Amino acid sequence: MLSYSEKSMCSNVLFLDCIEDFPVDRDVSSKKLCIIKTDFKKLSPLKRISAKYPQMEIWLAGKNITRENIFAANKYDIKNVLPYPYDLKPIMEFFRNKKEKNDSHLLTEVPYWIKGMKVMIVDDNEMNVSLLEETLSDTGVQIRSFTNPFDAADAVSKERFDLFLLDIMMPDMSGFELGEIIRKSELNSQSLMMFISALSDRENKITGYNLGSVAYIEKPFDVDVVRCQITSALKTKQLNDAMNDTKESFLAMVTHDLKSPVNSEIAALELLLKNFSTSNDIDKEDIISDILGATKYMKNLIENVLNKYRYDNQKYCITKELHPIKNLIEESIEETKYSILNKQQRIQFVNRAKTKMILIDYLELKRVIHNLLTNATEYAPKHSVIEIDVSENKKYIVFAIKNENNGHIIKNPDDLFDKFVSQAKKNKKISSGLGLYISKKVIEAHDGSISIDVKDPKYVRFVFTLPK
Repeated sequence: MLSYSEKSMCSNVLFLDCIEDFPVDRDVSSKKLCIIKTDFKKLSPLKRISAKYPQMEIWLAGKNITRENIFAANKYDIKNVLPYPYDLKPIMEFFRNKKEKNDSHLLTEVPYWIKGMKVMIVDDNEMNVSLLEETLSDTGVQIRSFTNPFDAADAVSKERFDLFLLDIMMPDMSGFELGEIIRKSELNSQSLMMFISALSDRENKITGYNLGSVAYIEKPFDVDVVRCQITSALKTKQLNDAMNDTKESFLAMVTHDLKSPVNSEIAALELLLKNFSTSNDIDKEDIISDILGATKYMKNLIENVLNKYRYDNQKYCITKELHPIKNLIEESIEETKYSILNKQQRIQFVNRAKTKMILIDYLELKRVIHNLLTNATEYAPKHSVIEIDVSENKKYIVFAIKNENNGHIIKNPDDLFDKFVSQAKKNKKISSGLGLYISKKVIEAHDGSISIDVKDPKYVRFVFTLPK
């Protein structure tokens, strides 16, 4: 006798004694599998059946299964040939694999970057707490669970959480009351909340959403659905937090990076105005040169911001012409003079390439070298030497910029080329993280590549290549 699961699976199978028995007067699209008994002689109707029901898999079954018969079935894309009478094991396996495939497709992908986010679970029922803990067990989030809402309220005042999962019906303090404490707390007023309750009336749902809940989950709940809701909410929070941090960092970068050269320009202009009649031409030239350097620095910063917009909106294009390699490097060094002089650093340029001219967008390549030199100047110690080396191989001109690392540890160097990523925050500096991102885009637009070498912890070496 067939079990319930076997009967359920067989109900999704269309069993036929021959191809001619395939129904033409009724719809069988609900069937997942069709098994046809055959002598393998007249298989041409299979084309029509497959075309009409592409979602239904077709198997053949027969008493005489030979190599020739299997080849004949394969011509019609038949995936399985069974001996007759039928064995249910392959059929059971077919539906089991189909279910596992569908289940795995439905599972929510958990991004690695929600790992470590903190979730508080509050429910007076230990079984519900355990179920929620199991639901989140493979997400990598940190979980703190409470069956006593007063203990949870105490933790709210001492620790920051990203998400609260709150039962509503609890003795002495309801989930709504705890939610109000969370909203008034200094650490968690902006944290996410979800209410989980057997109460399904509209008043409770409205109360929950008025407290800022991002979801109202009714008990009993589907574990996979709740896991998806929680993961989605944490992903959204992480992205929003990152965007807010980026906006703040970007604003701080602009004000900080523009403040220094603007102050230098003001001081230089005041000095020039004050001593204009008594200063000789050489002093005036030096002051004007400093002002020009500060202005070029600000110009490059502004162009980085504008180019970031162009790259993101696919409005970026380059115009290539032949230019001398030596001029490219020397002009880039000159335009970075302001930053280098501030830290009393020195640049050492060695050109070992025999090729003199290169096909490039001159202004964009100067921007790359300017960004790399500015980065080197920023992170290298005072009085250090920044090395620029140009060489070549059969296909490429190779540019390398090397500077002392001043003890900074770079754990994931390739990440520095991502947008808004920099070492500035770790090293108590302000930076937009746009310079290296833009440099990579420019190099790739020239069909080249750029990388960072930190094998020697004392140094950082940026290397980029351009086709000859």
